[in-house]
Amino acid sequence: MNIKKYGFLAAILLCTMVVSDRAEAKDLIFHMGNEMIQVIDADTDEITNIPIVGASRDSVFSADKKFLYVTGTRRVIHTLDLEKMQIVNSIKVEEKGWERFIYGFVVSQDGKTGYVNVFSRRTEAGEVVIDQPELLQINLATGKILRSLDVPFGVVSLSLVENDTKVYALGQDIYTIDVSKKQMKIVDTISMFERGINILALWHYTAENDGVWLSPYYSAEGMGLLSIDTKSGKITETMLQGEPPFAYNAIYSPDKTKAYTIMDDVAVIDLKSRTYEKIVPIAEGTCYGIIPTTDGKKLYAGAGGSTITVFDAETMLPIKVLQMETDGMGMRRLTL
Repeated sequence: MNIKKYGFLAAILLCTMVVSDRAEAKDLIFHMGNEMIQVIDADTDEITNIPIVGASRDSVFSADKKFLYVTGTRRVIHTLDLEKMQIVNSIKVEEKGWERFIYGFVVSQDGKTGYVNVFSRRTEAGEVVIDQPELLQINLATGKILRSLDVPFGVVSLSLVENDTKVYALGQDIYTIDVSKKQMKIVDTISMFERGINILALWHYTAENDGVWLSPYYSAEGMGLLSIDTKSGKITETMLQGEPPFAYNAIYSPDKTKAYTIMDDVAVIDLKSRTYEKIVPIAEGTCYGIIPTTDGKKLYAGAGGSTITVFDAETMLPIKVLQMETDGMGMRRLTL
């Protein structure tokens, strides 16, 4: 059954690559699950299963949207061919006996290398040894480490900016790393924690947001949105007005007039007034992912559990609940 579905999705991709009109765009929603990625056709909600090794964690589209890179259990990097809809390569970032766990992953524009933030450990004489966290540049075909740089503890997300010349490493603070020269170097630190700003930057929809990394943050004033324009490197903090909901993740609406945040509720945010239009409880419980379709008509809210609730984006009433095969960690959208 899955082989037939792979063929079906491959045919969709081949037929729709020529479509350029945004109104005719086709969306595929990726549910990043345990031991599998499930692909939802947003027109029909038909689901295809793609097996992987491990639980899905970080995920990054290549610049040409031909591949989706997914880390399995934070240790294996899988390459998902988006035309064939199958895993075509899997690598581990290992060296000298160290086990490396990935928290933060981005891919260069040419698709040949990636940057990973890793925590490493190994056993010596029966004792566990924890190494200093590192930013590694790796060969995406082989996993070979090309360059490395020690970074502070606490980094969980990366953003590659300014034409691949800098990496922003986000955690307790934001570290600017110059990767344009032979030796990578931390050149600036933007204080967040000392200013009372807290972010949990485990998720981002940079590709879906037209190159803008986005995350909720919290301070004594309430909730805001932290954005990074990957083209210019500009970082913007947008404080919102009103009693804040709790949110893990955020994404823009296709027309950029709204943002949606997700946790136990879906919050609809008017970006012009910086206020909450609606806060809608999710009957299925806590979610990590929120994805609007590119026509702005539907919202997919899920991951965290094994269900995805599909909302009407205008009324914010649930249309249906999709039962997935596994719990999920996040969702992504590919627009054809």
